[in-house]
Amino acid sequence: MSVLRVGVAVLLGAVFALLGAAPAAAHTVGGVGATNFRTTLSALGPAVSGVTLKVIENGSRLEMTNTTGADVTVRGYADEPYAKIGPDGIFVNDNSPATYLNANRFGSVKVPAGVNPENPAKWRKVGDGSVFRWHDHRIHWMAKTMPAAVAAAPTEHHQISTWTVVIDAGGRELSASGTLEWVPGPDPGWWFLAAGGAVLLVLGAALLPRPARWLGTAAAAMVVIDLVHSVGIGLITAGTVPERIGAVIGSDFTQLLIWLIGGLGAALLLRGHLRAAWLTAVSGLLIGSISGLSDLPALWRSSAPSALPADLNRATVAVALGLGVGLLLALPLVLRRYATARAGNSVAPTGVGVAEVDQPVTTEETDAAVTVASAPTEEPSPEPATGPAEGPSPEPATGPAEGPSPEPAAAPVVAGAAVAGGISRRSAVGLVAAAGVGGLVGAAATISLRDGSSAAPNTNTTGTAVPLSDLGTRIVPFHGTRQAGIVTPTRQQAHAVLAAFDLVEGASRDALRSLLRGWTAAAARLTAGLPLGADDNTAALGLGAASLTVTVGFGPSLFGKAGLAGTDRPAGLAPLPAFPGDELDPARSDGDLGVIIAADDPTVAYHAVRALQGIAKGTATLRWQATGFARARGAAGDEGATLRNLMGQVDGTNNPKSTDPDFERRIFVGEDGPDWLRGGSYVVIRRIRMLLDDWDALAVPAQEKVIGRRKDTGAPLHGGTEVTPVDLSARGTDGKLAVAPDAHIRLAAAANNAGAAMLRRGFSYADGLRPDRAPDAGLLFLAWQADPGRGFVPVQQRLANGDALSRFIRHEASALFAVPPGAVEGRYLGQELVEP
Repeated sequence: MSVLRVGVAVLLGAVFALLGAAPAAAHTVGGVGATNFRTTLSALGPAVSGVTLKVIENGSRLEMTNTTGADVTVRGYADEPYAKIGPDGIFVNDNSPATYLNANRFGSVKVPAGVNPENPAKWRKVGDGSVFRWHDHRIHWMAKTMPAAVAAAPTEHHQISTWTVVIDAGGRELSASGTLEWVPGPDPGWWFLAAGGAVLLVLGAALLPRPARWLGTAAAAMVVIDLVHSVGIGLITAGTVPERIGAVIGSDFTQLLIWLIGGLGAALLLRGHLRAAWLTAVSGLLIGSISGLSDLPALWRSSAPSALPADLNRATVAVALGLGVGLLLALPLVLRRYATARAGNSVAPTGVGVAEVDQPVTTEETDAAVTVASAPTEEPSPEPATGPAEGPSPEPATGPAEGPSPEPAAAPVVAGAAVAGGISRRSAVGLVAAAGVGGLVGAAATISLRDGSSAAPNTNTTGTAVPLSDLGTRIVPFHGTRQAGIVTPTRQQAHAVLAAFDLVEGASRDALRSLLRGWTAAAARLTAGLPLGADDNTAALGLGAASLTVTVGFGPSLFGKAGLAGTDRPAGLAPLPAFPGDELDPARSDGDLGVIIAADDPTVAYHAVRALQGIAKGTATLRWQATGFARARGAAGDEGATLRNLMGQVDGTNNPKSTDPDFERRIFVGEDGPDWLRGGSYVVIRRIRMLLDDWDALAVPAQEKVIGRRKDTGAPLHGGTEVTPVDLSARGTDGKLAVAPDAHIRLAAAANNAGAAMLRRGFSYADGLRPDRAPDAGLLFLAWQADPGRGFVPVQQRLANGDALSRFIRHEASALFAVPPGAVEGRYLGQELVEP
């Protein structure tokens, strides 16, 4: 066998195997194939008759059915109305980012500029009926990298997160909750053995006396098994009957065509047409690649998009792959049999003729051809190849001769050589082996290409790099009636830079207006992930928006400068009073202008504050700056869990919720505020150093007594869960108050502070060591409220005069800013204040 022939065989084998990469998405549902991630819906409550929700398509989508006759609304990622299902049909809100992010499994659709979840809902009808299905990215793993726990122990079971989707039904708030888990798959070794066994069975059939019927049976079995496999996919596919049928036969009828080719080849082989092996080899190649290689991860992953039992689905994949590869590799052997039969006909008048090979053949004819083909030599021999002659024979021998032959070994010699376009046995075996090597190479490349993106397949077709996660692509709209960073995004970012600026001496109102215009324009571009142009220092080049928010406020000291009258300062912006125990550093407190920048990437956040500092040059100088951090997205098993501070305590359990009926009144300035501040808010910033060495020296029960909550669960000490309302009158078995009189949660409770409430969105900080080698670390406390005089001030006065936690913390810096409402497109932040 020539080197060229071997090379061609290897190349063809590799190409055939790699062909399986093209239709790799053919057997996915909702964009998801086999995976070890498992999404489970735990509860939907309170129950409403006619409203149902379920996880479909292997965790790819949620499906809601509403037959109540009233509208049911699904909330989006910023707690905004996203979708509405009711008697008039199905609608989506074009002002909801979820409308665009949910367009596919991977959230790769860019949210258009101007889309703001705080704007009134803009409903667009997308269908009729009572069933709505959508990709909800709260329920599945979005990043292309594995969770840290999974990467560390991939063979162990992990709960990755819990998820919650809020639904409004007839004035009632429903909560759908569930879990996302990592469930390791089985050992695929036995399934690979099954596939290999199927290959060997087919190759063995090709060597039997009547190969056509055996190969036809194998081809028919392959088609039936692949049909069962595809039906399992169709049954799990959500949608109409035509959509499910399309999932079975392929949207372009590809699968149906492959089955027709395989079925035709099987029928012809069962009738004895050996040349039909070409058809079954082609169908074997296609079925092996589409149902075999593309679904190969089902062998080692715990779940797959199929309604079949998991092991039955794996069996269909393994056997279909094995039969397909076997039929493909059997083709050279069949071609040799066919060539041998032709050669046998040229020297054996009563053997199988060329014309007869294409017709149904009898058992005797097939056996004759096989006997001729079994000669052991490939070159002419002077000795008869059929054994010792015992007597005269009137016909050429098809078995051991009983006498001298007039043409010694003529037929065997021809049968063993490459005659009439045929190939020898040795060449056939060599070609099979070479093609198998190529196939393995191609298969390995195919599997490697696919498996690297198993969590979220690469849908990029532009040739540009695909990020490892979606953090950089997340955009929080800048323009709107309220500034971002107060209640949006709903999930607090992981990094923050807080800064205050003072106007330079003699700065004019025009200069202040120019600064605010520049900050507004820059913030709009940066939060959209866009560069600033020629003056950009490119520190964040190549990075996305990463949920960047830029929030700007005005300090008490601004009034009386830049043409603003001191009497224009609102009452809520009066400087904060001194509190007992304060150790404030004036250099790190207060400021004319305050900026709160937060993002899921530290470089993006720092780049933004540097950009604002450059724009302010000549008008304002940086007074102080602080950097903080919070839990990174994807780091926790439960993304919705309350954050913990550096003391290890949950922090923010009783935060007001946007669904509370008095939320707006407590957090945002109402009609009683100045025109330029209505719809805005006040923010108090405190740098609180924690005496962590002293705190860590306390036993956990003592720590819990200081706070009034369990350290592990966050539950009140009188029992329950983290969200159990605190019962300040509850007593323990010893008759004492369960929550101590000086416990932090008792003194901070709204019930003890005339209903005072604040929205806290703080960040931890760690600034190395102090001169005494103690850690300089703690909390950058941010509290948003409609009026500090009715919010922060009374609460802090009570805490400073008796909070047990005061022994372990030090307030070292403080600032207060009035944060104006947001800027709609075409206007700038604070315009209502500085315009004459």
